[in-house]
Amino acid sequence: MSLRDLILKADAIDLLRDNMKLQEIADKLGCTAADGSVEITAINSLDDAVNGEISFLTDKSYSSKLVATKASAAIVPKGTDSVEGVVLLYVDNVDEAVDILLQMFAPELEGPDFQHHPTAAVAPSAKLGKNVIVGPSAVIEKGVEIGDNTTIGAGSYIGQKVKIGSNCRIWPNVVVNHCCVIGDKVDINSNTSIGTDGFGYRMVDGKHKHIPHIGNVVIEDDVEIGANVCIDRAKFGSTVIGTGTKIDNLVQIAHNVKIGANSIIVSQVGIAGSCHIGSYVVLAGQVGMGDHAVVEDRVMVGPKSGIMQGQVVAAGSKVIGNPVQNFSDVMRQIAVIKKLPDMAKKVNKVLKQID
Repeated sequence: MSLRDLILKADAIDLLRDNMKLQEIADKLGCTAADGSVEITAINSLDDAVNGEISFLTDKSYSSKLVATKASAAIVPKGTDSVEGVVLLYVDNVDEAVDILLQMFAPELEGPDFQHHPTAAVAPSAKLGKNVIVGPSAVIEKGVEIGDNTTIGAGSYIGQKVKIGSNCRIWPNVVVNHCCVIGDKVDINSNTSIGTDGFGYRMVDGKHKHIPHIGNVVIEDDVEIGANVCIDRAKFGSTVIGTGTKIDNLVQIAHNVKIGANSIIVSQVGIAGSCHIGSYVVLAGQVGMGDHAVVEDRVMVGPKSGIMQGQVVAAGSKVIGNPVQNFSDVMRQIAVIKKLPDMAKKVNKVLKQID
């Protein structure tokens, strides 16, 4: 059953765009359709698509799925063999074409019927730009500055002297604590907390005494942050998230961390204090970094890997493991480990002969 059918079956509001002819899709993608009259109702995977839906194939090695699909049409790389019963749209870049297609079918959500909801609390000294939307029960404290066309979601808290740029989307229940700075076109998803005190203590008279954190968090332009992310303020100076970096849900970034431009931080990553991460870095799921570790530009760190305190991972490396090692070295180690049972049998056989 298609997503559209499920929505209708649940008696929900039909948010999906109206059906469209395949020719309309082909025109948008800049390609041709053997039969442009086919009506398309939705986009779906090759496995789940049904008649009337369009799918896609990114890798020719999965062509068997294209043969088996029930989709009416599919976007495919140029040179893909034709399939009976499926109209193929040949493109140079399937990922780019799917991106365009998803935008064509994206839900048409209505904007709010208010600008500043009557239950929102906005300090008189706050400076709000043009077309700023403030949702129900949101709080905007003294000295806040918010740029044009930014939305502050329901229940969000914007602390004193925070600066938020233009065209940002702060989703419901986000906390941005005092003095933090957020650039333009930043998207922060629900329940994320920016600028909480860092986890820093010293022992005094046998007790852990909290160390004041008087710095802030600086989030540069075009950053996207998932749900339930925590980014701690610096002890002094700034915790920095670089331009274009994308952060998945459930990530912890500690005080004084510096992350460069256009990096990818995947879910459940934990980054300890004062780590430095370069630009175009990928940290896969559940990577852990000890404090003061350095990951240089264009490094790829595999899932569940551990980077030790103070360790430096050289630019361009591809690493995995705990502690991390070169990916190819780890793969060779695994290959040897797989042979150990047979090797043990041979060694035992030799030992018996010696005895």
